[in-house]
Amino acid sequence: MIEALSKSIFHLSTDNTSYIIRILETGHAEHIYYGRKLRDAFSAVTGMSEKRYARPGMGTYTDRNFTTLVLDDAKLEFSAEGRGDYRTPLVAVSRGKDGERTLDLKYAGNSIKEGTETTKGLPMPQAKDPYNEAETLSLVFIDSLRHVELTLIYTVFPSSDTITRRSVIKNTSDERLVVRSLASAQLDFRETGMKAITLTGTWGREFEKRETLLDSGTFVSESRRLVSSAEANPAFILVRKDGSAYVLNLLYSGPHRASMSVTEHGMTHIIWGINPDMFSWVLENGESFESPEAVMTFSENGVEAAGDRAKMFITTSILRSSWKDRMRPLMLDTWETLRFNTTENRIEQIAKGASEMGVEGILINDGWFGTRNNDRTSLGDWYVNTQKIPSGITELADSIHRRGLLFGLWFEPEAVSVKSMLYKSHPEWIIGRDGETNAEGRHEELLDLTRYDVQDWIIQTIVRLHELVRLDYLRWDMNRHYSDLYTLSGIRDYGMYAHEYTSALYRILSEIGRRCPEMYIETSAGGGSRFDLGMLAVSSSISPSCLSDPLERARMIANLTLVYPQSVIGTVVSPSPNSATRRIVDRETRFNISAFGVLSYSTDPSSFSRGEMKAFKEQIEFYKAFRPLLETGRFRVVENGNRIIWTVSNEDRSTILMLYLQKMIRPNTTAERLVVPDANESYNYRIFSRRHVVPEKEVYAYPEESECYEIPGDALKWGGLSMVEQLSGIGHHEGMRMLGDYSSRLYIIRRIDK
Repeated sequence: MIEALSKSIFHLSTDNTSYIIRILETGHAEHIYYGRKLRDAFSAVTGMSEKRYARPGMGTYTDRNFTTLVLDDAKLEFSAEGRGDYRTPLVAVSRGKDGERTLDLKYAGNSIKEGTETTKGLPMPQAKDPYNEAETLSLVFIDSLRHVELTLIYTVFPSSDTITRRSVIKNTSDERLVVRSLASAQLDFRETGMKAITLTGTWGREFEKRETLLDSGTFVSESRRLVSSAEANPAFILVRKDGSAYVLNLLYSGPHRASMSVTEHGMTHIIWGINPDMFSWVLENGESFESPEAVMTFSENGVEAAGDRAKMFITTSILRSSWKDRMRPLMLDTWETLRFNTTENRIEQIAKGASEMGVEGILINDGWFGTRNNDRTSLGDWYVNTQKIPSGITELADSIHRRGLLFGLWFEPEAVSVKSMLYKSHPEWIIGRDGETNAEGRHEELLDLTRYDVQDWIIQTIVRLHELVRLDYLRWDMNRHYSDLYTLSGIRDYGMYAHEYTSALYRILSEIGRRCPEMYIETSAGGGSRFDLGMLAVSSSISPSCLSDPLERARMIANLTLVYPQSVIGTVVSPSPNSATRRIVDRETRFNISAFGVLSYSTDPSSFSRGEMKAFKEQIEFYKAFRPLLETGRFRVVENGNRIIWTVSNEDRSTILMLYLQKMIRPNTTAERLVVPDANESYNYRIFSRRHVVPEKEVYAYPEESECYEIPGDALKWGGLSMVEQLSGIGHHEGMRMLGDYSSRLYIIRRIDK
């Protein structure tokens, strides 16, 4: 709900939060408050507004009638250059031939409307009912001397306790305006000592959780690539000293920056949006530019509660494909089995075994197209390799469909191999001057998506193939970062390129989704380099990493679920030893970890023994039985040390699944205790483990176990369950738990009546 409490005070409220803005006498927008919902916002403003009887030393005042107002020491809704605010600006421009940078933007009016305000080509959140579930406030600021207009747009989504923000700048002068920076949102706090939680990393080590104390100076989390990046996810969390938390994100898949500064006056200044180092935008008279949407969620109950609200917002307002409210398909990916040796005979063998195994579809990965036998050729030649698949792609798809399986294909549509028919036909389509002199990544070049002919070619290629074979599942991959930025697409300024590229990507995927509404689209970018809200607005799920090592995936899942729901996180059960780390992890543990997300397999069922097939079938039957809970339940990380404990529970806590994962055996241990914070205190529970199927050759060393316990909910929540001891070097006794290194159990906790 949005209320104009007076001509100068605006209260944005959700079910549980309040956000208050006041327009000062000088025409600047003061940030008063963002936090727990206030019962009387209007009365609170007088007490919370800063008084300003004295000017800070060396402070520059912007208005001679208000000499104690120094913008550099004010909590503002936006900062700009040239009038005494020396902090990182939300908006920065160069104007005219002289490149003047000063902006003196003053309040000029507002509008309040039901629903959301549409954007120009960028993804945006959607309300359940656009007229009843969202309201939008637009605040307009004008520099009348320089003829520049800035509009701040706030949309309130009450039921998910979320507020979104974006900025729009317009040139109303006769001179050219170059926008050097236009961030999406700014938050100012009159405090220090906040903690920033960011998800950092690199390829194969995506989503490492980093905690940074904001006590002095500037901390920056950013991407300088054409993707949101594995190095710095756009989502971050601010934790105050009292434990309350803000989950902040950006609906964007390109280069971004979050700048977090503590000023000399003890203020924490947060700016996030498009990375200004990768951006400039030329505006002629009458033209405007809109930033991507920033997303803000708050809870006074800490990180978990704020994360729950952020995840609810994603599932209700960001996801929009036809799969949004459906269980995700359980696919078998051919990559770890076949690599580039994709042949019709092997695919048929795998499909036969997959059908028996119980998976729901086959994803044919790399190697099915052009003359692709390695990673040096054929990207861009998206026609079937008839030497490998002599019956043709249509007959292969029909064969897979006849088995009752979905048919999926891997593509890397943004890339082209220099050794390809596409490159020979259109060498001008790549980014850079030519494929011989460009810096090379993964033996491939990037197509210039800012060209409309390239966009249309990608759309038509995938749509035609979908019409030909009924393509049920599309994996969109991207494995190369840009270099040698040069384009013939007519862009006025190279600072416009990264945003134009990102906007083109949205257009392509949106159009494919519109023309193929039933097709499931999974996105990937060398693994987790585009795990962001922008991609979730145009796809159904995202692969978090190319690395399939289960222990690394466990870390990724735990950290991603701070701010993203399990229903968008792709997981995989791959062979052991792992192809990258060579780590050996037992079959049941590989499943137990991967079950917490959108499960897939990358194994060869045609090579399974009878016992192996039985074990994998039991895994899949279990997953299908609990899939709604595993994909959409309330996820919690209870412990994260040598033993990792997760829970996922349904709404009334009558069913809870618990992962118990042990990294290393520790000798001479005794009794263990398991606490389940999400247990309902008024229930009684029975706890038993999913049957742990041990390979025949290991039965002697690891005999089958049968655990079952009963305990009241309050005891489970506050006291914990004492478990049977593990074997730990002092001899085996019947009934003991037998866990090795990198081993696990999956426990079912169910309400019982007594």
